[in-house]
Amino acid sequence: MSKHTEIDELIQAIVGGEAHLSVSLAERLIAKGLTIESLIQDGLTAALQSLNAKCTNEEFNLLEIVLAGRAMMAVMDNVVARYLSPSKTVVSEPDRTILLGTIEGDIHELGKHVVKMLLRSSGYRVIDIGKDIRPEEFVDRAIQQNAGYIGVSSLLTPTIPSIRRIKELLHKAGREDIKVIAGGGAIQQTTKGDLNVDFVARSAFDILHYLKNLKSEA
Repeated sequence: MSKHTEIDELIQAIVGGEAHLSVSLAERLIAKGLTIESLIQDGLTAALQSLNAKCTNEEFNLLEIVLAGRAMMAVMDNVVARYLSPSKTVVSEPDRTILLGTIEGDIHELGKHVVKMLLRSSGYRVIDIGKDIRPEEFVDRAIQQNAGYIGVSSLLTPTIPSIRRIKELLHKAGREDIKVIAGGGAIQQTTKGDLNVDFVARSAFDILHYLKNLKSEA
């Protein structure tokens, strides 16, 4: 059986809410030489996209979404976490500090958890302020924590006006230096201009690449 076929099986297992099978398939793929980056990008991210599509369908089954979320977290906690343990060289300077949260009106957090794990393993100080967070709280907490970046996540398109307000509030506070990064299902077809942000991440790894590029340009 090819790796591609097994990745498809992993996606189906996660979306189907089969936690034990999902962990077993993920471990098998890693044992066969699949990189952790490919597991996240081709497996977990693809499963997230499928779940996002389900969540935007008015006929979605809440129990199915909950079980799929548990299967995703099982893979992250039991497989991914072993390879992406938090870096021992975390620093707290603004350019290495990121505030993460899901915008008000949305309570989905799976994608945010993947991003948090990746950033921490890369040495970033990550402050997760949770879900259903008002734009004002994003700005206040970022300033309090001396964060150089705000990462805002959303699955639901009605939340876009709230995302747009974050930069407006930063401008009023005189803190345009804090960069705003948006990610999640709600923004996949939008631009940074549409959202009034500095960067739109199409995947978890996009954020890392963006941060590395900023550092190299500094």
